[in-house]
Amino acid sequence: MYRVRSLLRPLFILSLLPVSSVQAADAPTLAKSGISINPFSITRIHDRMNYMVSLNFDNGKATQQWYSVDCKQGKAQLLYKDLLNEQGLSQARYYGKSYLRYAPAQDDAQMTPEDIHKVCQLPAKEARWEKLSATSSGITNLVDVNSIQRTGDILSVRMGYDFADIIWEPPYDAPLELKIEHYLYNCKTLQGAAIAAMNFDSEGRVTDSLITADIVRRKSSFAINPQMAKHFEQLCQLPAGKTFTAEGHFVPATHKQASKVLGPTMPDLSNNNPQFLNKYPLSAAIETQAQSLIKPWALPRFKQIRYTEVSSLGKVKVQLDAQPDGYVRKLEDYGIWTVQRLTLANQLQLKFTMSISSGASLLSKLQTDLRFPLAVGQRYQAQVDSIDGDKNVKTSSLRCEVTREGDAQSIAAEFSGKYLLVECHEANEGQSDSSGKLAWLQDLKVFVPVAQQVGDKPESLVKLEDVSVTR
Repeated sequence: MYRVRSLLRPLFILSLLPVSSVQAADAPTLAKSGISINPFSITRIHDRMNYMVSLNFDNGKATQQWYSVDCKQGKAQLLYKDLLNEQGLSQARYYGKSYLRYAPAQDDAQMTPEDIHKVCQLPAKEARWEKLSATSSGITNLVDVNSIQRTGDILSVRMGYDFADIIWEPPYDAPLELKIEHYLYNCKTLQGAAIAAMNFDSEGRVTDSLITADIVRRKSSFAINPQMAKHFEQLCQLPAGKTFTAEGHFVPATHKQASKVLGPTMPDLSNNNPQFLNKYPLSAAIETQAQSLIKPWALPRFKQIRYTEVSSLGKVKVQLDAQPDGYVRKLEDYGIWTVQRLTLANQLQLKFTMSISSGASLLSKLQTDLRFPLAVGQRYQAQVDSIDGDKNVKTSSLRCEVTREGDAQSIAAEFSGKYLLVECHEANEGQSDSSGKLAWLQDLKVFVPVAQQVGDKPESLVKLEDVSVTR
């Protein structure tokens, strides 16, 4: 085991740093001595400090929260947090409210000017980069000469990799311009390992990282190659007080261009943007079949409908956009992620994707006796096969009955005319069966939910709030 005790000195001040949003009123409380700052997470890039706080709760749960402080502007931000499992491995990542997907840093209003001053006075030197080799494939290998520290036989050093373009790295689609890897190396045994890896954006903020148990699990990704070992051996022999030099001082470029090759892989679904799903065409047979179902009696008579579904299961913001081809594109905002579907009248699903996915699911087979216009007493069913990007096929079935007529304004004042109540039972492969009641709005030619039931749970009425209709 590496002897790192002296490398931590004098970082005892870290225990005094503030931790905002540590616990909500209904959250577990912190265990005694449950807050610690990992010293290997502390970086200073220009006027910005980054650090990670480990939080251990009395119920055995643990999280790691990353923060960034702009010492010039006196501004603190929460970058992201990782929820850890019993082995200390990350099992979930949140960037603010965004689950498993990068989102910009959130301002941390709970840190006072005094707190920020304490962070900015931490004994962490600003990174100073020395170029180790010529730029190759847009990447320049670097060493932070201000990080080089020898304690006994142990060398502590940070290696850097500057990217000529801004790239977006999986699995979170986090922007990356500079990567830093922190190594401990035994100058006597010539063995070492990475103890931290961090990605940075153009402002010097950490956007992704591996540390503690996560980097141990990925140790094969940070094997010390012969060229790196050669550099470490040179640093081991560096006389005390002498600055390491190689190919010259390196200053990362500003205002880099976005990579045309390594861009985001997850979809931009903001405002129900159709661009991503448009890349996945339906088969000609499905297209013909779908068009025959909606023409002429189920073509939408609106441009856009917005509402919030409120039920015992929670709140979901919904946006429906009518397309020129007669399909209805639906965006569901669950807070931590969003879902987009291309549908027939907001019932039968043609395409599906999520904000945290990099692919789509498409309708590949449809058998149905659904016919428009609907009428009270009508029954219909559908057998559906959907296929995803990995060629996995999932089957679902739908059975529905049109039971009665009602006044659409009883659902929402913004609706007009009559509705037909449609009661359905749905079975999905790999999921619990569900039931639901839908209202077919005859004036708008679209379904909206009235009630829903999952498995053997009680039926939950659905109330539509904040309704708006653009015709």
